[in-house]
Amino acid sequence: MSFVVTTETLQLAALKRPLQLIKLTNPAGLSVTLSNLGAGLWSVLMPEAESDNTVELLQNYQDPSLFARNPYYFAVTIGRVANRIGAAAYMQQGQVMSLLANEGPNQLHGGPDGLGSRFWDFEIEQQKDRVCVTFRITSLEGDQGFPGQLDVQLRYSLLEHHELVLEYSAVSDKDIPVSLTNHAYWAIGGVGKNTVLDQQLQLDADFILQLDKQLVPTGELIPATGAFDFKAGKLIGQDITQLENGYDHYFVLSKDRDQNRAAALVRDPLSGRFLQLFTDQPGLQFYSGNFLDGSIVGNQGTTIEKYAALCLEPHGYPNAVNKPNFPTALLKAGQLYRQCSRFVLGYS
Repeated sequence: MSFVVTTETLQLAALKRPLQLIKLTNPAGLSVTLSNLGAGLWSVLMPEAESDNTVELLQNYQDPSLFARNPYYFAVTIGRVANRIGAAAYMQQGQVMSLLANEGPNQLHGGPDGLGSRFWDFEIEQQKDRVCVTFRITSLEGDQGFPGQLDVQLRYSLLEHHELVLEYSAVSDKDIPVSLTNHAYWAIGGVGKNTVLDQQLQLDADFILQLDKQLVPTGELIPATGAFDFKAGKLIGQDITQLENGYDHYFVLSKDRDQNRAAALVRDPLSGRFLQLFTDQPGLQFYSGNFLDGSIVGNQGTTIEKYAALCLEPHGYPNAVNKPNFPTALLKAGQLYRQCSRFVLGYS
């Protein structure tokens, strides 16, 4: 069996442009569906271990018209700057750069009209051992308050086995902060089958970023101990009740870690299915779906309840533009931003 590519176009009154879905299927039977809206990771259908049936591993909306507002950031690419920027502002060369706020006084995930809410151009390329979809978009000067024009590219590559690679690149004509990621909601046990509380998580992280009451990093690193200790792996539900609102924290990956070792491993004990995340980023946001509230119907016809799925979002330190002790998020004019993350699926 070779790679198979199919496309579908949906005309939805709620959306500004036709929604285009690109379905990629590899010889092993893994299907990945991408979207031109937000360069989104829309669906992952994985064959079951003992049959030809497939299981949906990504939580999404049943009604795609909800992407007109997408309150949970399902599926989409996040940028220009992922996560939170405190007070929706930062200083650059003695000048206050005021951004558009969209979460109280702060900016979240690039602003009220970030890259995840835009339609991207794309092209499809088939190679011998993979099929690729490259998305491109230009963010103009002043977009969401940011200076400079930013040209962004995201290349998805589905390999012959159960592996999906995301390669980001970007360049700007001015010095600007850039930190991109994807906000897919993974349900490794299968959408609607169980909650993330029943799944095991292992993170190669020694620290987390301390947060204020608005979930904005304060600039302090604190040891990943107690409820935050996933170094050896444990059930997500084991210690989650110790936290008022579950997990929505940035885990700083071990500096001396082997790049060939997964930064994160999620395992579903019931099905034996697992997800490994490999990344070149210094950390990742782990979100346990705390604010999913059952008010929306998901892609498998069931309501999306609390803890129905989780996010693993590799990117640079959040709020780094306001914390000089954090690794810089500033991309110099003409410099190339690069990021690579790999998702590997399997059965144990």
